[in-house]
Amino acid sequence: MALKFNKKNWNGIIRQIVDTEGVERMQRVADACNQGLDTDEAPGYRVSTEGDEPLSKNGYRATVITAEAESIVDNAENNTLVKNFHLAGGE
Repeated sequence: MALKFNKKNWNGIIRQIVDTEGVERMQRVADACNQGLDTDEAPGYRVSTEGDEPLSKNGYRATVITAEAESIVDNAENNTLVKNFHLAGGE
């Protein structure tokens, strides 16, 4: 007997987990990274989510991106994302 896999429902479950767990964890990282920036503009480190794209091999995920020039330079010079990644750990 073959096992039938309902990809649409599975993707819905994964999307919910990423939205409820992954985004919150990555937001802690982004917030810590933004504390070190001297700017009144939009946050340079932001949370981004990606989903079930046909060309994507990795599926759903939440990430922190460097969205402004200041955060790009800050991360390149100080490894800010790596230094704050531990904050993504569970509670």
